[in-house]
Amino acid sequence: MFRRNKASQICGGATLTEKFAERTAGIWLPLAFYAVGGVYMLAFWAIFDRAAYHLTVLGIVSIIIAVALYSVSRWAFWLGLFTFPLYFTEFLYATLASVNLVGWYPDIQTAAFNASLVVYLVFLCLSLILLIDRRNALKTDRILDRLKRPLSSPETTSKHPQ
Repeated sequence: MFRRNKASQICGGATLTEKFAERTAGIWLPLAFYAVGGVYMLAFWAIFDRAAYHLTVLGIVSIIIAVALYSVSRWAFWLGLFTFPLYFTEFLYATLASVNLVGWYPDIQTAAFNASLVVYLVFLCLSLILLIDRRNALKTDRILDRLKRPLSSPETTSKHPQ
């Protein structure tokens, strides 16, 4: 009998390199972007504007997308695709409002804020392009499949055929 060592049995029978290969740069970059973007929105809400509850919702949704991308779940693609117009509109409006109100560079903090908004918009567009390109790598709805999984373990189902 062929036996695999314990290192090759990581992640439920798939080797670690197989799991890592599922998440290429086309998945890792949007994953990191959505995670950092969600934290950015939540931090902005907590520090500057507690009345902007929409930032809290968008930040939480962004973190949910990052978790779904980490799980290589297909619904992460659809959620990212449908929330793109919301994120783009929100940050484009914030950039234009900030520039029209105080200008691009009245002081260092405003310049850093405006630059962060522009960087966010660039990475948002890049993440959308990468998600569209890598949509076939997002194979299944693993999170939803776990909810539909039977309560019995695979060992018990193999011992008792149906």
